[in-house]
Amino acid sequence: MSVNTEKMTAEIDLMNNKKMYVVKDGQLIEHDLPDYGEVVVTMISGKTAFIDTKIKRKV
Repeated sequence: MSVNTEKMTAEIDLMNNKKMYVVKDGQLIEHDLPDYGEVVVTMISGKTAFIDTKIKRKV
């Protein structure tokens, strides 16, 4: 991921299925996704407030 703060642009790898990106107040937040589990994004007033990750283990 490369970020150009002057132009407010970012270049991300669209082929990487293990990452999720959230934009909040002009900042790009990178979040690693679990192999098994769930990710819940909580919004307050139309903005991302929390990212809750529950990791499960496959047996």
